[in-house]
Amino acid sequence: DESFLTRSDLVKHCVASLFITLAGYAALSQQAALARVAGAVGCAAAAGAAKEAADASNLWPWCPYVSCAADTLDLIADAVGIWLACALLLIWRLFSARHGRTYLAIAPVAATEEPDGAI
Repeated sequence: DESFLTRSDLVKHCVASLFITLAGYAALSQQAALARVAGAVGCAAAAGAAKEAADASNLWPWCPYVSCAADTLDLIADAVGIWLACALLLIWRLFSARHGRTYLAIAPVAATEEPDGAI
């Protein structure tokens, strides 16, 4: 019986999903925070699902069948990585708001200057 931490591929799935989620969040910097999280989670979930679908179809000719077989635990590890990334983003956002920082907020739009005499 193998545990989560003894199967290195599960740890790799978890870490990869965490980084894909964080990268997706960073890439969507012009969106509202909730849209950024939703997009980032969608990217990471799609990547994990695509990897497992490819494993199930044996699309990796260089990979031995045992280590590249589709596995439900891999999808669970992907979900754990996504959850950890969301938790880190939430902690960072709460910390930033508490200290008056806006690292994770939408970039402010530059104010346009009104011509003289405009109301």
